[in-house]
Amino acid sequence: MVDFSLTETDQKLVDLVREENDLGRPYARELDRTVEIEPSRLRGIHPSIAGRENPYELLERVHEETSGLVIAEALMFMASANDVELRDVGGHEAFGSMVLRNFGSSAQKQEYGHLNLAIGITEPDAGSDPAAMRSMAKYDPETDEYVLNGEKIFISFFNKFDGAVTLARVAGEDGARPEFGTFVLVKGTPGLMESPQMRKLGVRKHELSGFVMQDVRIPASARLDADFGKTLSNFNHNRPIVAAVALASCRSLLDFTRTQLEEAGIEIDYVANLAGRSAIVDRFLRLEASWEAAWGTVMRAKWLEHKQGMYSNGYRTEASIAKALGAKVAREITQGCLEILGPESLSEAYLAEKWFRDVRIADIYEGAGEIQRILIAREIFGFKRELS
Repeated sequence: MVDFSLTETDQKLVDLVREENDLGRPYARELDRTVEIEPSRLRGIHPSIAGRENPYELLERVHEETSGLVIAEALMFMASANDVELRDVGGHEAFGSMVLRNFGSSAQKQEYGHLNLAIGITEPDAGSDPAAMRSMAKYDPETDEYVLNGEKIFISFFNKFDGAVTLARVAGEDGARPEFGTFVLVKGTPGLMESPQMRKLGVRKHELSGFVMQDVRIPASARLDADFGKTLSNFNHNRPIVAAVALASCRSLLDFTRTQLEEAGIEIDYVANLAGRSAIVDRFLRLEASWEAAWGTVMRAKWLEHKQGMYSNGYRTEASIAKALGAKVAREITQGCLEILGPESLSEAYLAEKWFRDVRIADIYEGAGEIQRILIAREIFGFKRELS
């Protein structure tokens, strides 16, 4: 029998996250208006949560009392919409730092391990399509350095972090086909220029910028032992988390919609059959059912990661399923809730329209939905193609 009950520690962590998100909600509207004009430089924590324990630091200490570290983490991300970063983002392990931890040598970890490193993959004319990437790295044997040229965009928190791990094509010798290389870039290196903060439709608290590399010289020791495939394998962990974050916004919007319906005298009856409930209630219940289905795919993926590890074949496919379904369902749920709420949903007195905007990106970043469906189909039908 499948048991979906949470441990006492699971529930405590979820409650802590939900409480912290509620404390940040009063600041959400103003931040949504201004953060991309005046990017946050928060160091430390917001006064509203001073003295409160960091739920994710607590998770690291008590994970043996949970259903599993990665399972509890996903539950926490799905607790409710996280509209405001009340803690310094630089306090968490950055994505590029994860790549360094997984594929860096001991000497590289000693050299760069203290830095918060973003991940730089996407390019203006290529997106994340490896065949279209134009950033190049050329080895200079006289100085034992690589010279990098190119541009990267849509980089999370690069404006706050100390540098980035980036992908570039390494020029082959004597006309050989270029291969992908993964390099550590540190801010302050001559020729590395940061791009302005980007303005977006939603998730405005999630700061994005980019950088230009113009004859950037870095030591050969800054090249990690990771190609395109190895570097992107780290996205396996994050894909269900992207779905979880979108589902958190959906959960908050569903709860808000329920409250508005109840205030209007419309009761959500889970017992009545189709003939015994209104069309609005039926629509709402179907949206909740979609949320629960997507929740189940995230939980299954994280259970497999807990049991088999992030790089297992079984987990990779389930991570893609969770990402593809979660992002699709998030768009449907938020759209449906706004239709139920009517014109009131567009009022800035509430956060309903913000949650609608925030989830639109979920089907794009960390691997677009179409790409996830290709990966799923390859696994189901046994068709494989190795990335070169």
